Amino acid sequence: MKLPNVFRSRFVDYATRRNKSTKLNAITNYLVEKSKLYIVWLQELKISIKLYQKLQNICIAVLSTGPVPEHVSFIMDGNRRYAKKSGLVVKKGHEAGGLTLLSLCYACKKIGVSCVSAYAFSIENFNRSPQEVDILMTLFGSKLDEFAKRAVNFQDPLYGSRLRIVGDISLVSKDLKTKIENAEEVTKDGKDFTLYICFPYTSRNDIFHAMCDLIAKCQNQTLESKNLTIPLLTEDMYLDNFSNKCDLLIRTSGHMRLSDYMLWQVHENADIVFTSTLWPDFDFTKLYVMILKWSFFTTLQRYSERGVTLKDRILFNTPFINRSRPIGPSSVYDSLPKPPIAMSITGETDS
Repeated sequence: MKLPNVFRSRFVDYATRRNKSTKLNAITNYLVEKSKLYIVWLQELKISIKLYQKLQNICIAVLSTGPVPEHVSFIMDGNRRYAKKSGLVVKKGHEAGGLTLLSLCYACKKIGVSCVSAYAFSIENFNRSPQEVDILMTLFGSKLDEFAKRAVNFQDPLYGSRLRIVGDISLVSKDLKTKIENAEEVTKDGKDFTLYICFPYTSRNDIFHAMCDLIAKCQNQTLESKNLTIPLLTEDMYLDNFSNKCDLLIRTSGHMRLSDYMLWQVHENADIVFTSTLWPDFDFTKLYVMILKWSFFTTLQRYSERGVTLKDRILFNTPFINRSRPIGPSSVYDSLPKPPIAMSITGETDS
C-alpha cells in the first residue's frame, strides 16, 4: 500500500531530523570526552611542572652545600643550526636562544651565581648578511626592554637584577644606544644579580680600550706611568669587578674555540667546558651537571691548598670516628714549640 505524499514527507522529515540529532549527540559526546582528556592532561602537566620545580629546588639545595661559581659565562652558539634542524627561519632560532638565556639566568640567580655574562654579538658578526644583522639588532632591542621590565617587577624571579651592555657601543645605531642606556638606567640599583651582555664585543677590543684609557690618563697627568699595573688594567676593562676572573665558561654547539671571547678572564684557574648541545637545547639539567662538577673539583682543590685531603675531612665529620689525629699536614703541628713547663704559684701540686 502506497502512503500519500503528505505522510511520506512527514516520515522522511522525522527520519532526517532523527539522523541529524544522532550525529549532533555523537559530536557532542566526542567533544566532551576530548575535553575530559585535555583537562586530565593539563592537570598532569601542572603536577609535572610542580614536581620538576621541587626537584630543581632539591638540586639547588645540594649545590648550596659547596662552593658556587661567582661568574658564569656563555658562548651562545648554535641558534642558526637549531633553526635549520627544526625547519624554522633563522629569526625563530635566535628567539629560542633568547628564551634559553632568560631561563638560565633564572636558574643561576637561584643557585647563587653573582654574575652571568653572555657572548651575544661579536664585532666579527657584522660580516654576516645585512638581513640577519638587522634581525639580531631588532631582537636584541626587544629583549632589553623585556629584561628591564622583569628586573623591576617584584613578582618576577629576576627582580633585583642589574643589566650591563658591554662592548664597542659606538658600532650600533642611535636608537639602539638609547634603548641600552634606558635599560641600564632602569636596572642600575640591582644588587642581587648582574647580567653582562657582550654586544658587540671581542676580547682584543676590550683590552685595546682599557689600554687606551690608561694611556689617556697618563697623558692627562691623572696617572703616572710608573704606577701602571695589571690590576689597574683589569679595572678599566668592560666587565668592571668581574673582569679579573671567569670561574666557568661554557660554549655550546660543539666548536672547541673561544672566538676571541674572555681571553683575559679565563687565563687563571678557569674551567672551560665545550658541549655539542645547540644553545636553544641547553637547559637547567646540563648547566646543573657542569656546575656540580665545578663545585666538586673546586672543593678538592681548596682542601689540597690547605693541606687537607677529602678523606681527612670526611673522617673528621663522620660520627664515632677517632678525631685525635689532627687534620692537615703534620709539619704544621710538628713545627710548633713545645708547651712551657707548668708551675704553681701557690705551691700546690696535683694529687
